[in-house]
Amino acid sequence: MKKRTGKMISLSLAVAMAVTAAPVTALADEPVKTDVIEAPALTSADQTEETTTEEGTAWAELTPAEKTEEEEVLSDEGTETTEGITTVEELNDEASAKENVFYVDETQGNGYTTLSDALKQAGTTESTIVLKNNVTGDFTIAEDQNITLDLNGYTITNTSNHTITNNGKLTIKDSSEEKTGTITNSTHGKGALVNNYGGTVDIESGTLTREEATDNSWYVISNDGTMNIKGGSIINKVVKSTSSLIRNEGEMDISGGYLKHDFIAVKNDDTGKGELSTLTVRGDVVIESPEQAIQNWTTAVISGGTMNGKVSTWGYNGQCGNTEITGGTINGNITIGIDKSNLLNSSKIPEVTISNGTITGDIEFLTGGTSTAAPENTKGSFVINNGVTINGDVKNPSAGTVEITNATVEGAISNTGSGSMAVIESKIGSYTSGQNITFVDSTTTNGDTIENTQDVSAACARIGAKYYNTLKEALTESKSGDTITLVKDVTVSNTQAMANSNYNEAVITLKDGVTLDGDTHTIYASESWVKSTDGNNIDKPANHIVGVSGVSATIKNLTIVGNENTKHGINAFGTNGTNTLIVNNVTIKNCGTAGMVIKGAKVTATNINTEGNPWGAINVDKSNGSTLDLTGGTFKENVQIWTESDGSNVLLDGVQLDKVTGEGTNLKGYTYFTDDVSKLGAAYNETTETIYESLADALTAARSGNTISVVKDTELTTDKTVAEGVTLVVNPDVTLSIAKDATLTNNGTIEEKGKINGTVTNNAGTATKYYTVTFTSNKEIESVEVKDRNDSTIKPNVEGKFVYSLKDGTYTYTMETVRGTRTGSFTVDGEELTINERFSSGGSSHSYDGYITIINPKNGEVTVSDDWAYEDDKITLTITPDKGYEVDKIEIVDDEGDKIDAKKVEDKDNKYTFRMANCDVTVTVTFKEEGKTTEDTDKEEDKDEENTETTELNFTDVKESDWFFKGVEYVVDKGIMSGISENEFAPSGKLTRAMLVQMLYNMESRPACDAENAFMDVPVGQWYTDAVIWANDEKIVSGMGDGLFAPNMEITREQMVVMLYNYAKYKGYDVTASAGLSKFADNASVSTWAQPAMQWAVAEGYISGMGDNQLAPQGTATRAEIASVIMRFMEATAESAETAE
Repeated sequence: MKKRTGKMISLSLAVAMAVTAAPVTALADEPVKTDVIEAPALTSADQTEETTTEEGTAWAELTPAEKTEEEEVLSDEGTETTEGITTVEELNDEASAKENVFYVDETQGNGYTTLSDALKQAGTTESTIVLKNNVTGDFTIAEDQNITLDLNGYTITNTSNHTITNNGKLTIKDSSEEKTGTITNSTHGKGALVNNYGGTVDIESGTLTREEATDNSWYVISNDGTMNIKGGSIINKVVKSTSSLIRNEGEMDISGGYLKHDFIAVKNDDTGKGELSTLTVRGDVVIESPEQAIQNWTTAVISGGTMNGKVSTWGYNGQCGNTEITGGTINGNITIGIDKSNLLNSSKIPEVTISNGTITGDIEFLTGGTSTAAPENTKGSFVINNGVTINGDVKNPSAGTVEITNATVEGAISNTGSGSMAVIESKIGSYTSGQNITFVDSTTTNGDTIENTQDVSAACARIGAKYYNTLKEALTESKSGDTITLVKDVTVSNTQAMANSNYNEAVITLKDGVTLDGDTHTIYASESWVKSTDGNNIDKPANHIVGVSGVSATIKNLTIVGNENTKHGINAFGTNGTNTLIVNNVTIKNCGTAGMVIKGAKVTATNINTEGNPWGAINVDKSNGSTLDLTGGTFKENVQIWTESDGSNVLLDGVQLDKVTGEGTNLKGYTYFTDDVSKLGAAYNETTETIYESLADALTAARSGNTISVVKDTELTTDKTVAEGVTLVVNPDVTLSIAKDATLTNNGTIEEKGKINGTVTNNAGTATKYYTVTFTSNKEIESVEVKDRNDSTIKPNVEGKFVYSLKDGTYTYTMETVRGTRTGSFTVDGEELTINERFSSGGSSHSYDGYITIINPKNGEVTVSDDWAYEDDKITLTITPDKGYEVDKIEIVDDEGDKIDAKKVEDKDNKYTFRMANCDVTVTVTFKEEGKTTEDTDKEEDKDEENTETTELNFTDVKESDWFFKGVEYVVDKGIMSGISENEFAPSGKLTRAMLVQMLYNMESRPACDAENAFMDVPVGQWYTDAVIWANDEKIVSGMGDGLFAPNMEITREQMVVMLYNYAKYKGYDVTASAGLSKFADNASVSTWAQPAMQWAVAEGYISGMGDNQLAPQGTATRAEIASVIMRFMEATAESAETAE
């Protein structure tokens, strides 16, 4: 193999190599100016310019000279000055030839498209409408339309009806830099946006608002369809006498943006149509309301966001809310209330479960108010668990129930009504004796033990706060709405009488409406479990372990372990599907028959896991109403899911099982769902999707045009024929053995991709031998495409693997890896092949890794024994200092950022050796004057570099017109950052915590530091180790807690600002400047510990708001952004220093 001369690069670039030694991943595309595209859409627009929202504007504005000069503007007369387009009419003509974009300016008269015209012209083609001026009117998107509405900084105001009514698909955004685009409505009983049933709306940016109100007015947004709020602002600017800000009667997902109202912000309402509305709140949305941030009457899940206001759950005779809080921040009370005007008279109650998140308010039942029921009529359930902390009080003045398990309540708890309260294995701030509160194994927050109110040492289950010593007692006393929770593993057994007389019944039978919560515990079948000794069922497994018979119930968080004497783990019995069993997070093992059988009932299941059940995992009987709706799970049995019907009664989501028909003595013509047909039989008819227990049966049944695959090792013991028109494929890694007294006659086609042992007689048939071709690479392979001489694509043996079975011939291939693309050709000629492509970490500049790069040193010379080597080869460095100098440091770093030790050769003053890595390595040797320290030498080198000319940028992804150009030029010139390769800077690449610390370390000329490493996740010898130790010692960083620094975590904006703030303090700079953050919509998202630093950075102009008036403290920083911030910081501090002098 030809070797290449070693690369020599300048020391100024080497200074920053530690920052880029680690691979930079997750690079976003840089913002580009999009072409005008044709699209029929709803639009009213007044600008003819095309605006671009650049990610860089998230930071403080650059000077006008640093911005791109390509903006398009309108003259005072409204004439478009965009080159080549002089009017909006011409712009629309241009757009119609491209991507269906309509520009709307309703102020100009003939030749300009109005919003109404744009909607009419859009038709059913996906279209974009860009506003070029303010628009007035009431507009409707039709059912078959797909419109993107770009407000572009302008306003749509209604005339007399809803401003926008959507029946199709609508995306709302605002591409203006100032994000001033608005949709507003001021008419009583009308809204800014109404999404009807069947419609879909995505809100990405822009503002929706109500400016005025008459009487109770109406909602700003009303949703009966599907709505996703991803950004923007939704604000009611009127006093709280108006209706809710948002009413949802469909499906709503809120993951971003800013919502504000003085009354109810989000009302998740009962549809009254027999369908439940659903509300999901997540992400970084901020919802502001002094009254109620969220009012839920149906189903709501809160997993993120910040709610500055109350979260309430309500019930009434028609419907009860169910709120699940698994995350987010709620700065307000969490309440349950019953509508006074429509009291509960059913078994349903409003329920709230709190298992995670930050809760700063109280948990309480609302009773006796103007709209709430009296205490005795207020029912509901609070479940607080999973280690969550409630920073306020928990109050129950009602007939409802409160269950606090494995949680902390910082405030007081009270139970002053007729309901119940249980505190189990939890901590509380305080309580009052005599209030009928059950305590089990709990303490106060200051560590005082609270005496148990009952002896639970022998208990195995509980219902609420009541404990039971046997599961049978709990089952007997349970009633609809109860949850039986196991508190330890339980062993159950049947009796001989039950096995004989009630052979098909379950030992644990659930009542209607009851939930069995295993709480991760296990129910075991006793070793004394007996089989039936009666009648036709003699010596057969008897009695299921858990079952329902004609009732609806729930089983969750449970493991069921049977034995050879038990029947099914779960038996779901019903009639015509009138009852539903919910099964979540359940494992069933080692039963005597099936894991679960469904007969006449509906089962809705999530995450079912089975193994060791001899019949198979789940059987869905052919009885009327037998259905399985399954999401997720694993099944280790050969028979996974099967049904005697056609399989239409089995619905699968998140479970990769294929539907096939099984034929044979055991398979019986049933329908099977399997992840591997070889688990069921030996031969698979690919054409009819039928798996056969024997190859002989498959060949007998095959018809012309069918393909039979031998899917596992098998033996053919009788004479068989591959009929004319039939293809027999012996799969890779499969052996077909033909008995000595048997012959396989071929009148069709045989493809031997595996191996055939025995006699094959080719009559009128053809037989082809295939060989294994394997593709490998030293970098992760993303895809391989192989084509034959006819340019037909060949499928791999296994999808996602890069192994092929190919017959003799010539083929071409294209390999895509994380480091680049390779193409080539190869020939199969009677033997197996392995094609190995090797890439360097820098891209595809050469074909193999293993190059050794010497950084051109000052004050000495370095030579290497070889400039290319294989892994583990011994490499010798010859290091010759200039006169008066000596070796200071030898740093050898591979392309993964790992350091390699160099060892001095005995009796050789200038010889050092190291072992080669499995990738490129870089060698940096620095020299110092004899008698000087390393720190002295570093400072002199840095001073020399400051006097050199500005580095010329050669990055193809950084242009002078880019907003970040000056910043990149500055940090590269100063040696603070470098590109990820010689011609790529990756401005949109994300920055990690370690990278920023290394940059600050570089800015300080990498001073020596003897401090101890305080972090468990910062190993010795990493490219960032010295920087992190130094920064921690100088109090620039303090880590993430628990001895962790999280070096590879993408750095957030607030973390970046705090590090810069601490660095400024370390340098002795003035950090007293402070600006308020209240002007930013998401100021509450700034962590308390980051507020002083963020106020300083905003005051100094190092950071400013993003679109939608967002500070985005939790957002991640890009390489371009940090380059610009570092430049402004260093230039500002340099100016301050000059002024001081």
